[in-house]
Amino acid sequence: MASIKLTVRRLYKISGERMVNTQATARIYVGDKLVATEEVSGMTESPVSKYLHHHEAEGQPVRVEWECDGVADMAVAEMQVCPCCQHD
Repeated sequence: MASIKLTVRRLYKISGERMVNTQATARIYVGDKLVATEEVSGMTESPVSKYLHHHEAEGQPVRVEWECDGVADMAVAEMQVCPCCQHD
């Protein structure tokens, strides 16, 4: 089982002059195949990560696309060994 690290670097929206909670939908792809859809909510300017597992072949390009009512910045990376469950 392969693992991907999804990192939300920034997530917020501006209301008046303040940053407030918002919501985003992240779609994670391995190659051209959608392997996960994640709903992310809250507010952060510090990176927060989550580990996801999939059954596609390792070594393919991974990417994330998102929709957000506000500001979002996300990244994905393939993991050789998942730190949360030690799957390789």
